[in-house]
Amino acid sequence: MLLKKLYAEPAGLFELVEFRDGINFIFGEKNATSDPKESLNGIGKSTLLDLVDFCLLSSYTQNHNPRLFSAKDILASHLIVLEFEVNDTTYIIKRSVETPNSVFFGTTDSIKEYSRKELGSILTDLVFKKGDYPGIYSDKWWRKLINFYLKVQSQKKAKFTEPVKYIDELSVAELNQYLFFLMGLDNTLAYKNFDIQWNLKKRNKAIIEVKQIVEETYGLKDISEASNQVDKLSQEVKDIENTISQFKLSTQYEDAEKQANILTAQIKELWFQNFSDRKKTDAYKDSLKLDVDIDIAKVKRVYEEFNQLLADKVSATLEQAIQFRKNLVNSRKDFISSEIESLAKQIKDRESKISQLETDRAKLFSFLSNKEAISDLSDAYLHLSRKKDQQGELTGKVRLYNDLQKEKADLKIEAAKIEKSMYDFIEKNTDSVSEFRTVFRMVYNAIYPDTKDASMFSIDIKPNTDAVMNIDITFPAMYSKGKNQGRTLVFDLAVLVNSIQKSLPGPRFVVHDGIFDGMDKAHFVSLYQYLEDLKTKMRFQYIVTLNEEGTLSEKFGDVDELSPEKIKSHALIVLTPTRKLLKSDF
Repeated sequence: MLLKKLYAEPAGLFELVEFRDGINFIFGEKNATSDPKESLNGIGKSTLLDLVDFCLLSSYTQNHNPRLFSAKDILASHLIVLEFEVNDTTYIIKRSVETPNSVFFGTTDSIKEYSRKELGSILTDLVFKKGDYPGIYSDKWWRKLINFYLKVQSQKKAKFTEPVKYIDELSVAELNQYLFFLMGLDNTLAYKNFDIQWNLKKRNKAIIEVKQIVEETYGLKDISEASNQVDKLSQEVKDIENTISQFKLSTQYEDAEKQANILTAQIKELWFQNFSDRKKTDAYKDSLKLDVDIDIAKVKRVYEEFNQLLADKVSATLEQAIQFRKNLVNSRKDFISSEIESLAKQIKDRESKISQLETDRAKLFSFLSNKEAISDLSDAYLHLSRKKDQQGELTGKVRLYNDLQKEKADLKIEAAKIEKSMYDFIEKNTDSVSEFRTVFRMVYNAIYPDTKDASMFSIDIKPNTDAVMNIDITFPAMYSKGKNQGRTLVFDLAVLVNSIQKSLPGPRFVVHDGIFDGMDKAHFVSLYQYLEDLKTKMRFQYIVTLNEEGTLSEKFGDVDELSPEKIKSHALIVLTPTRKLLKSDF
């Protein structure tokens, strides 16, 4: 994917921007008519990149894109248009800030309207899908992947602090799966690890919430006391039921007492049946979660060590067995679903009967209470109902807490297995990581010739972190502002060059907004020379914002080939305090 043009429809909102191969400057200049004290901030350099990002489906909210959001009135009557090419075919995206969830997309011959979500899936497949990729891929990853290539600054975002953490809101555990994908490495373990870590966090949160509810509702110091409280409530229920069963009315109300006891027995029986059916329903629902999960390829590899023909036969037989098992599971799911529906209907019918019986019993109790013969029994049933409610609620909470703890323990076991597999992964992929490291060092040495071969790139294990696998990028004096930003510069370009050399699908551009602020100007010149040479070997685009003030005001030592005048003459667009992108500050 290469960028071609950015413009607005109708024309006139800003000047046409045509991207070219190699380095693309978006240049901020103080011209002769500008006030020398006037800043080059806010003239539209980052806003132009925001427009590119907007066309590539970034979120249009005040929180995610405050510059474009504040320019809504200016942009409202225009479509922002981005043209790009993939495999020599030109595609067009048109999007408006008035209807940001509706996007027009297609080729020059045919453009259709899509929702932002639909187009995200289409673009992911178009730009990133790899036919022979061994790891995990999802067409829902568009913004997670394209964001790596679009480093546009905003006040709320950290500025090039950590190359791996290219989306502030996401964890390294999640980002690893995307980075491994972009580097051409199998991301299966990173994907599985993130899924486990995400589920562990969900369980931990739920455990804390249940624990807090139980302790606050029942006045317990700790949830460990809940089981004792359940036993206590159970005994109180039995005592009340025993009192009720032994309650005797006077002779004159014996018939009414017998009828009330019959109704009570019927109600209790229906209660019991509903309780039993609800337990069956829960068991059925749990059984629906069972699935068949066997790694055929792994089994096949085990047998291949002994005999290839046997491995093929085992694999084929295992596939047939798994398919039969899946068909059996699906058939069982249909049966279980019908059983659940049947049980639900029976429970509902009994609840209706219980309601009617309780109405009839209430009439008897009213009669007996009016004769001043049953006040104690009425109170007993009310008390019994309250105790049963407390018992059922607390029992359910304790069961939920225990189930969550079991699930957490199972996830930790899976996490340990994944961690063990990661050691094997690193050993198995030594050559692939080494190939990427070679590209990384080539980029580093070109930009930092004064400290040649001093960089380090590695993928290692950090057991006490959520990500477990750690992408480590180390520079000399990397905690200085300039060198730290250089880590992002080198890593991003290494990913780009590695993708091109290995013919991996993906963008052939990188956008860096303000990355050279605070960097040594000699390194900027070295980068320029490297990219000019690289342009003769492969197609790519490096799009960068520069200010004459700050970035270029100092001399470059003895190098005069990259003067502000030369940059201006080769810039995509030149913006000044009197020639702003949208005629206003953003």
